[in-house]
Amino acid sequence: MAKYKKRKDGRYATSIYLNKKRFYVYGKTISELEKNKRQLLIDSELGLSLHSKDVLFKDYKYVWFDNKKPSISAKSIASYDSILKNHFTLIDYMKVTDIKKSHIQKVINELIDKPNTANKTYMTLNQIMENAVDDEIINRNPCRRIVLPKVEKKEKRILSDEEFYLTEVAEFNDREKMFVIMSKYCGLRPEETRALTKDDFFLTQTSGYVRINKTVVYVSNQAIFQKFTKNNTSVRDIPLFANILPFVRYYLSSIQTNKLFTNLSSKKDEYLSCQSYKWLIKKIKDKIRMKALELNIEFKEDGFTPYTFRHTFATLLYYSGVRLKEAEYYMGHADSKMLTQVYIHLDKTSLRENNPLEDFIKNKLELNKKNIYEKLLSNE
Repeated sequence: MAKYKKRKDGRYATSIYLNKKRFYVYGKTISELEKNKRQLLIDSELGLSLHSKDVLFKDYKYVWFDNKKPSISAKSIASYDSILKNHFTLIDYMKVTDIKKSHIQKVINELIDKPNTANKTYMTLNQIMENAVDDEIINRNPCRRIVLPKVEKKEKRILSDEEFYLTEVAEFNDREKMFVIMSKYCGLRPEETRALTKDDFFLTQTSGYVRINKTVVYVSNQAIFQKFTKNNTSVRDIPLFANILPFVRYYLSSIQTNKLFTNLSSKKDEYLSCQSYKWLIKKIKDKIRMKALELNIEFKEDGFTPYTFRHTFATLLYYSGVRLKEAEYYMGHADSKMLTQVYIHLDKTSLRENNPLEDFIKNKLELNKKNIYEKLLSNE
C-alpha cells in the first residue's frame, strides 16, 4: 500500500501529475483518498474538471505557481515566491471555495502601510483566483472591487546640467566610463548593460550600433543570465553616437574577455557578480562626488541610481525632437497607454542613424562645457 502524508487537519493527502500539471487529492481515510484519486484519473480520461472543491489555498497557490514559472523571468519567480510564502497566512488553510471578498480585503489591509507590496500581493491573488475560476473550482473571482492603498509615483531622477558635465569629466577608469556611456548615451537598463558582450556591437568606420537582446539579473545575490529582455519591445538596436564611438572602439579592443563587465577578482569570462556590480556603482558615484568637490559643483546624491542615466537619456530624446514612437523604441518600452497593448514596429535600420539626436548631444556637451567653464572662472 502506498504511503500517504497525514495533515494537521487529520486528512490524508497526495498529489499526482496529469497533462504536466500537478493535482492534489485529499481523504479523511486512506481508502477515501485512494477512491478520490481513482475518480480524478477517471475524470481526466473523460475530460472533466480535475480540481477538487476541497483544495486548500496553500496547496492551490503552488499549483498555479508551478504552471506560471516557465513563462516568467528568474527575478519574477523570486518575487512571486516571496509573496506566496509571506502574505497569505490568513487564507492559506481555507478552502479556495470558502474565500470571500472580505477575506481578500483583510489580506490587503494587513499591508496598508506597504502600498507597493499590497498591490503586488493583490495582483498575485487575483491571478490565482482567476485561475480557480478557469479550473471550475469557483464560479466567481472574489478579488473584484477590492480597495487598494494608493501607490505614490516617485518623480524620476535625472542629471542636472552640472551633473551631466561632472559625468563627462569625472576620473573614471575604463570599465566605469563604459558603464556610464552605455547607460547615459544608449539608455540601457542596468540588467541590459551587465549582459553586454563584444558580439552585441556592430561597427563600421564611421558609425555603429549596439544590439540589446538579453539581461543579467540578481536573485539572492546570484547573477542569472536570461536570453530575453524585459518585454517584447526591449529587443532593439541603439546607435552609437560620434562622441562615444572612439572610446567604445578602444574599450572593446582593450578587454580580454567577450563579456564587457566581468569580476576583477577572476580571470574567467563570467558575468559581474552582485557584489562586484554594487562596488562598480559605488565607485562611479564616489568619483562624481570627488569631481564635484574639486570643481565646487553641486552633486545631489539623493535618489541617484544607475537608472538616473537612463532617465536622462529619455530627456535627451525628448528635447532633441525625436518622435514619441521612436523614443519608445530607443527606450525599449511597450506602449502602456494604449489599451490594445500594441507594440512599436519601426524601421530599425533607419533608427541606427539619427542626426537630430547626434547634433543635440554635440551641442549640449559644448554648451555645458562653456557654461561650467564660465562659472569656474567667476568663482576664482
